[in-house]
Parts: sequence; structure tokens; C-alpha cells
Amino acid sequence: MKINIILLLTFISIILISSCSDYRKILKTPGFEKKLEAALKYYEEEEYYKSSTLFQDIKPLVKGSEKSEIVDFYFAYSLYNLKQYELSAKYFKGFIELFSRSDKVIEAEYLYAFSLYKESPNSNLDQSNTIEAINAIQNFINKYPYSEFSKGANKLIDELQIKLETKNFENAKQYYKTRMYKSAIIALNNFENDFPDSSYNDECNYLKIVCQYLIAKNSFNDLKKERYKKVTEYYLKFIDKYPNSSFITEAEKMYVESLNLLTKFAE
Repeated sequence: MKINIILLLTFISIILISSCSDYRKILKTPGFEKKLEAALKYYEEEEYYKSSTLFQDIKPLVKGSEKSEIVDFYFAYSLYNLKQYELSAKYFKGFIELFSRSDKVIEAEYLYAFSLYKESPNSNLDQSNTIEAINAIQNFINKYPYSEFSKGANKLIDELQIKLETKNFENAKQYYKTRMYKSAIIALNNFENDFPDSSYNDECNYLKIVCQYLIAKNSFNDLKKERYKKVTEYYLKFIDKYPNSSFITEAEKMYVESLNLLTKFAE
């Protein structure tokens, strides 16, 4: 049994050494014909590091020739399969610009957008890449609404949109957490205008009530009446839009207290 295992490992080692040796020989081969043949073979065998290295080596040799299209496409695809998404986005974009009439351009445009999607960071980080990805995916959908990739593209936009909403909502909420209540109300209003269908708008409207209540509570006496009145206005708008909100109990307490104080001011 042990002898069989040793023989098997020895056989695998010989194959690996031979494979590496063949790869090194191909790298040193002058011209591009054999390198291109080997690069495509490595790509089919899912040895993307080897294929990407060879395609990169070939690129300047075939520039301007009829082979350039296939080399550029599979070079970008190799990088994509290696999960080098920043680079694959760059080279797919270059392919699209150079070969706009290629039968591979639709797939290249989708993979360009998808590479940007993969580069989109977590919602707690800067979302510049997310915005770029959304724009690229939306452009793809607009250009190719009936493409085989369109259904998947729409799902990507939905996912990125949620990420963008989360980031913007947390930014607005940060003003509330740092007790900058007037700025929080402005930011929350902006959020609601920018994302009218967001699932965060329930909490957004509740937080406006909280902020306005705290502003009123900490105001000079001559400003309290006007500011408590604003609390009631925010509450009525909130209860009208979100009658089943989980924040109703707390919001109602602030509403009732504001009404009682307004009654005293009137007296």
C-alpha cells in the first residue's frame, strides 16, 4: 500500500515537473504562434495563471493584427477567472473600445460591469466603486435589454442599490448619533428624497421625530412652541405612511408629550 502511494506521488511529481518545464520552454519561444496555441490550451484547462502570462506576453506582438481580438479577450477573461477584478475591468473596457463590432463585445461589456460589481466594497466603506458599477450595469441593460445576461444584471443592480442605500442611511444616521440633530434632519430628508422606495424610510421618518423632539426639548422657551409643533407634524406624516411601524410606540410617546406641552403653551 505504501509503495503504491509513493509511486503515485512520484508519478504526479514527474508530471508537474514536466508541465512546468514545458511552460518555461513556451515562454522562451520566439514569435507568438506556439505561445497563442499554448495559452488557449491552458485557458481551456483552467490554468489561468499560465494563460494570462502567455496572453500578456503575446499582446504587443499581435497588436493591430487579426489575432489581437482573441488575445485581448482571453487575456481579460483569464484575469477575471483569477479574480483580479480591477485588472479584468480595465482590460475588458479596453477590449470594448477596440473591438466594438466583435461578436464577443456583449459578453465583454457584461464582464466589465460584473468586474466592477466584484470590486464594490462593503457598505461601511466609500461607495465610489459601487456607483461606477451601478452605472456600468445600467448602461449594459439599456444597450442589451434582451441579452442572456440582462436578468442577472438586474439582480446585481438591486444588490448594489441596497449597499448604496445602507451607506447613505448610515451617513445620515451618524449626525443623529453625534447629536447634530438639525443636520441629521436635513440628511434624513435628503436620504428620503434620494431613495423614496428604501426599506430604511420607516426608521428615517422615526429618527426625524426623535431629532425634532430633542431640538424642541433643548430649546429656549420662546422657541419651544414652534418646535414641538414640528414634532407633531413629523409624527402625523410618519403614522400616515407607516401605520404598522415597529417604532410607533416610542414615536407616540413623543407626540403625546408634545401635544400636552402645546396645550399648556396655548393656555
